[in-house]
Amino acid sequence: MSGCAQERVSEVTLEQLSGAPAAFDGERVRTQGTVQAIHDPEHYWIETTPRNRLAIRPGSAVANHVGEPVVVEGRFSWHPEEGRRLQVDSVMAAEGP
Repeated sequence: MSGCAQERVSEVTLEQLSGAPAAFDGERVRTQGTVQAIHDPEHYWIETTPRNRLAIRPGSAVANHVGEPVVVEGRFSWHPEEGRRLQVDSVMAAEGP
């Protein structure tokens, strides 16, 4: 182990991020959902229900997983007018939705 402390990653559900987004704004989180996409304009997100969605940036991180459940980790941000986003650092297949 190095002498540098690693930043804490919060394990959260999309329901938690939807219900209290301000509480997680700026934090590193790990969550999961099924990848969805719209191609015009190109936009990717994960969701558990239409209400519990999280935009993924960059979309290329999940582009090969559309329709599949994934676990994503990265920096969460929220803005009342722009919604919930995750700047993704890692993506891996999940066992279920």
